[in-house]
Amino acid sequence: MTEALSINELEAELADRESRIALLRAEQVVLVQRAEWAQATQSDGSRSMEEWVQARLDVRPEVARDLVLASRRIARHRTISHRLADGRISFDRAIATLRYAEAGATPEQVDESFERDLGTVSRLKARQRRITTEDESSLFTDRYFVVQPSLDESTYRMWGQVPGAMGRTVEKAITQRADELRLIAESTGVSSTRGQRQADSLVAIARDSLDAEVHNRPDVPDGRASGGQVTVFVDASVRDAAETSAEIMYGPRVGPNTLEAMLCGGAAVNVVGLQDGVPVVTSRATRAIPRAIRDRVAHRDGGCTIDGCTSRYRLQPHHIVRVADGGTNDIDNLTTLCWYHHHVAIHGSGYQIDPESPPHRRRLLRCPLGNRGPPPRSHDPG
Repeated sequence: MTEALSINELEAELADRESRIALLRAEQVVLVQRAEWAQATQSDGSRSMEEWVQARLDVRPEVARDLVLASRRIARHRTISHRLADGRISFDRAIATLRYAEAGATPEQVDESFERDLGTVSRLKARQRRITTEDESSLFTDRYFVVQPSLDESTYRMWGQVPGAMGRTVEKAITQRADELRLIAESTGVSSTRGQRQADSLVAIARDSLDAEVHNRPDVPDGRASGGQVTVFVDASVRDAAETSAEIMYGPRVGPNTLEAMLCGGAAVNVVGLQDGVPVVTSRATRAIPRAIRDRVAHRDGGCTIDGCTSRYRLQPHHIVRVADGGTNDIDNLTTLCWYHHHVAIHGSGYQIDPESPPHRRRLLRCPLGNRGPPPRSHDPG
């Protein structure tokens, strides 16, 4: 049986393996240099040395790019070259420091950077760059943002590129909102990853903008989350409560959670049941919660009623008994929730309100996958 190692021993073993990797990478750098001298790209018609290395080594493009960069530049910087060849620095450290040196760092600055973490070295390298008015114009001209739905519009991918100042503004807004959501989640035990919170933040900021626009429109009645009536077509032949075949008119297909959120929200929803494509039932019972009821519930609750939550962000009424289960707009069936607990925890993550919890200290229960019925009874005597 292998003897158990202490944390310090494991750390030493890991560092030793990384040193060996650095030595091997140093050897690869020399071999890549020789391959380029031998015009290896002409042997198979590769478009670049990076492409040739990526194909031959079966590595990510970033690794191939770094190997080629080191093969061409590292010999100019002996301190970096010697440290890599001796296994005293990792290959990643060598590349980061090489980029810093190539950006104009002095030998003294390079030596000092070995005491910094890799993130700091990258920031130091960025500071060496001098941006001209021509660079600024080019960066601004090249800005773009893409929103790409899947074929059935069940998911969306987003990506883009903007100049640094614009990107920092977007990053700061999303990060600040994500931090607010993190505090709300931690206060009530609803976990989420950083990436999930950032996605939630982007949606929340967009929702704020849309709702502000609707709020300023005199043609939209009070109490609705959006103008007009939303029509949803539902396949009446689907009996499984854990799934649904529903589609918003002129919009994407949605699942049970989204449909429930729409029914619970402030918008007027018209549900049309289809059987073999033919309307067989129409429900217009899910009208918006009247403004007087919304105001009465908000005054009664005074804020989010989830136990431990102090958020006052986008407070909204929520149906304790779902509309889909026959819940009404009666004030006794409504409770006030913040945006996070309403849309992220309940309608997004599958939690439901414990019906036995006190009205101003509501507890959340995890709803088992596929259980779309009323929330289970709590068996906690406390």
